[in-house]
Amino acid sequence: MSIGEAIDERGKPGLVNAVGPELAQLLVVGLWASTFIVTKHAFAELAPLAFTFVRFGLMTGLAFVVLAARPGGLRAPTARIHRRDLPRFALAGLSGYTLYQLGFVLGLHDTSPFASSLLIAMVPLFTIVFLAARGERTTRRGWLGMAIALAGVAIFLADQLNRGAPGSLSGDAWSLGAAVSFAIYGIVNRPLVRAYPPATYTAYTLLAGSIPLLAVAAPSALAQDWGAVSALGWLEIGYMVALPVYVAYMLWNWAIARRGAAAATSFSLLVPIASGSLSAWLFAEPFGAAKLLGAALVLGGLATIRTASAPQAQSNK
Repeated sequence: MSIGEAIDERGKPGLVNAVGPELAQLLVVGLWASTFIVTKHAFAELAPLAFTFVRFGLMTGLAFVVLAARPGGLRAPTARIHRRDLPRFALAGLSGYTLYQLGFVLGLHDTSPFASSLLIAMVPLFTIVFLAARGERTTRRGWLGMAIALAGVAIFLADQLNRGAPGSLSGDAWSLGAAVSFAIYGIVNRPLVRAYPPATYTAYTLLAGSIPLLAVAAPSALAQDWGAVSALGWLEIGYMVALPVYVAYMLWNWAIARRGAAAATSFSLLVPIASGSLSAWLFAEPFGAAKLLGAALVLGGLATIRTASAPQAQSNK
């Protein structure tokens, strides 16, 4: 019996089915928060794109090993994808892996873990912009949340500029680009996560996104001195291969399929808080009044957007 089919003896949803999506999202929060810390530390030994190359090369192989290990292997009906869905798989891979990961690693290289995680958390803001462009109605509360979040971003970036860190601003721009990419991914992937098992969906979207990503990262990988990478560096690569993307994305998509995209992504607001706490502890990242005010407005605005989207999310279940 799968995690989503846990039923108790009375025929009612079991405990796992009742609270499983929320528990899964909390685990994803921890995994994604650690991503910013572990990756930033790995950059002391590895160039960002070289790190991305080996990570996604290994991760794509892992995804298909897992898919092949399922009953029936790669020939099983559940391991196949329909030709009509190929364009959607390609777009999901491009937005959720290729473009998102480029924005993530290049942004994190030039800015702090907290700034990167906070700006990438802007996914709900860009999601409602794209949905509005498609003709879906956005409430006044949603637009108010957007205004609050944008004001917070302006204060946050102005504080960084006042501290004389122009390099951080380029990293912030890459991080915002990652948020835009992941917002597109969240919209594109909704029909796919409902139509395919997590292992199948993850393997093929990962393949679609990794092919162009590996092509872009190959020159950096060839220039990297792999013999100089320490055991800790390889351990960090192994951690990043297995947990924050492959496992986390499957949990994320499973929760979306059962709670709706808007409800599930509410938990992403906890990622900057967790990563900021870890960054302050491990990297001694400073937090002044303006920085905290900007961050609070961003998270407050995003929380407002999420509560404004809740009725719609319920109707889309």
